[in-house]
Amino acid sequence: MSKVVEAMSDRLLGLFVPKVEAAASTKACQCFNSCWQCARSACCVNTYCGSINCWRSCPGC
Repeated sequence: MSKVVEAMSDRLLGLFVPKVEAAASTKACQCFNSCWQCARSACCVNTYCGSINCWRSCPGC
């Protein structure tokens, strides 16, 4: 009985919670072409301390 309830709860959870693939990055910097924090210009985020640097275009990290 518990296996049936467990399978049903897994399927129900899958309907509401999206599956996300996560991977650790060895880079201290992640660049994005459009950041809301930078008024949609490019930015680089330091993944260690969370600081954000805005740019006109994405520099290579």
